[in-house]
Amino acid sequence: MLGLGAFISLLIGIVLGLVGGGGSILTVPLVHYLFGTSMLLATTYSLIVVSVASGVGTLQRLKSNQVDFKQGLIFVLPSMTVAFIIRRYILPAIPESFEFMGLQMSLEIIISILLISVMLFTAIRTLLSKRKPSSEPATTLNILLFGVLTGFLSGFIGAGGGFIIVPILIRLGMDIRKAVGTSMFIISIQSAIALSGDIFNPQIAAEGGIDWTLVSVITLFTVSGVLLGSYLQRYFSGKLLRRVFSFILITVALGILLQKIILK
Repeated sequence: MLGLGAFISLLIGIVLGLVGGGGSILTVPLVHYLFGTSMLLATTYSLIVVSVASGVGTLQRLKSNQVDFKQGLIFVLPSMTVAFIIRRYILPAIPESFEFMGLQMSLEIIISILLISVMLFTAIRTLLSKRKPSSEPATTLNILLFGVLTGFLSGFIGAGGGFIIVPILIRLGMDIRKAVGTSMFIISIQSAIALSGDIFNPQIAAEGGIDWTLVSVITLFTVSGVLLGSYLQRYFSGKLLRRVFSFILITVALGILLQKIILK
């Protein structure tokens, strides 16, 4: 099972490297369905993968001056604060089962709904990525608000939020390469801070905590795949890659919807 997980992680990494980042969110369904963890613990694994992969990407871009630390810090301060608060205080406070407007809910269902929504949104945005972002400059308020949003995504579902961050950085006047590099810097910090909020989460401790052997293998193969995918990118059509990535996200999202919500 570990070998299969490593192979799938490598494929995920290759796909991410080919399409230019984002999508480590696929780690959540991988860990949840293949290794039987809860959705909550799977988001913890995703945060580790996102943090390490983005950190490696940041280091790669330092020599070529593709990271704007000043703008990155403005974005990451609200982002990491919100992500930490959610992981440290909000998630542990949500009961395993509760009733909301006559519906039986649970933390698993909440994470699943958010996961499905973000996957479908990312898939559609990726398909339409040829559209240019707004030419209107981003204000400091815009940056702070989008920082809160990415912190929300990181806190609840372990997503980095690069699909939100990069367009905003471009509107600040950055070229695409510097925007991607700065986004990786932001994501690496916000994910690491969000992860620190899991240390005292009793729900994670109740599952036996983090399997460091498993998460190390997944992270290693995902990062290796990203590096390999980045190298192979020059040999494939960008349009085809975006379509494949989007269809993968849509298929996984619909699978989770069917298994978790419709058939539950």
